Amino acid sequence: MRLESEAVRPIGRAPALPRTHARPDGRRSCNVTSRTAIVLAAFAAVLAAVVPAFAYPATGTVDPSYAACVDCHGTTTVSIAGTDTERQGPHGNYLTSTTKCPACHNTHGADTPTNISSPSLLVTATVTDMCETCHDGTGGQGVYGTLLARGVYPVSKHRVDATRTIPGGDPSTGGDLTGVVFEGGVNMTLGCIDCHSPHNKSTVASFTGDRRRIATDTAGYTSNRLLKQRPTSSDVTVTRYGSNWCAACHKGSLNTATTHNHPSETTATAPNYFYQDYPRANAPSSTAIVATSVAAGLGQNNYAYVMPTDGSGNRIGAQVGHYPLCQQCHEDVRNVGDVLQGQIGWAETYTVTSADGTNTADNPRFQVFPHESQNPLLLVETEDDLCTNCHDPMVILP
Repeated sequence: MRLESEAVRPIGRAPALPRTHARPDGRRSCNVTSRTAIVLAAFAAVLAAVVPAFAYPATGTVDPSYAACVDCHGTTTVSIAGTDTERQGPHGNYLTSTTKCPACHNTHGADTPTNISSPSLLVTATVTDMCETCHDGTGGQGVYGTLLARGVYPVSKHRVDATRTIPGGDPSTGGDLTGVVFEGGVNMTLGCIDCHSPHNKSTVASFTGDRRRIATDTAGYTSNRLLKQRPTSSDVTVTRYGSNWCAACHKGSLNTATTHNHPSETTATAPNYFYQDYPRANAPSSTAIVATSVAAGLGQNNYAYVMPTDGSGNRIGAQVGHYPLCQQCHEDVRNVGDVLQGQIGWAETYTVTSADGTNTADNPRFQVFPHESQNPLLLVETEDDLCTNCHDPMVILP
């Protein structure tokens, strides 16, 4: 889970196991690219012509050969409570008429799992390989590998199958927490299921995120991203996505007693603001903040990444007395607040027209946070460009 720069290694996790077209059950896999093929694909500029993710046999057909993601994942807007049916794919809504379980499990012919403590009967050797059967941006439209597959080098990431250290995870010192026993990665390292529940069990409330998963995705789509209420190493239950969810693992990052971390908005501040409802600027080049009764939040909008002042350095509106969320500094790379400190200009507004960075003009171009980023430490912006989103140097600094 280290958030660090990886300057030279193309992919910061353990070497990926070779993938083949055929799965143990004879069905196709969505990803057929090896590490070499990934690099070649990136430099061959075939990046926009990504391959649709493999469709699992959700309705009983052995190999349906579905052509589009929407064949499985649907396009309807889902509920805030995350009780949708179309969008859950193989991760929920199990019915007597569906055959979702074999998408990941094989009763009598499973592979030998090397990284999990229980016999989960997975059809791949590792949990990561299982997840990346669909969620791999190198061949389909997914998460890890999305940047490199489109010619952009990943500078930082939440590494999987590679680390047992949580940066800022020590609640007493604010330093790194080492020797963590994770559940999802090889040799007890961090893996996908340490943060995500593949069966959508005990997950956080749905929220509006930035990611446009498929070309025909619908605006306003909400999902809980299968985020666990208690990620591995957490000793608290977090039901809504925000700073406290990050701090469930990075416990020391909210510590202000023995270290000097940047203050963060937490549930200790009333009223509690989360990713879904953080008050934001109501228009470009405006210092006005939306009323709390108006739908706000960080998702699909860049306005909440700035904290305007009244001209004297004082926060205004519903942001008075509140700190930024972790995600206001750590999210997908984008341009915000470049016109005037503490404001956002017309050029920095949110624009996402395609999935997984195929349109280079989108802002943010990629929507893969917190998996990988082209900025160090998964930062939205870097250096003074980041600080001046909230701190007006002409007013606040002495």
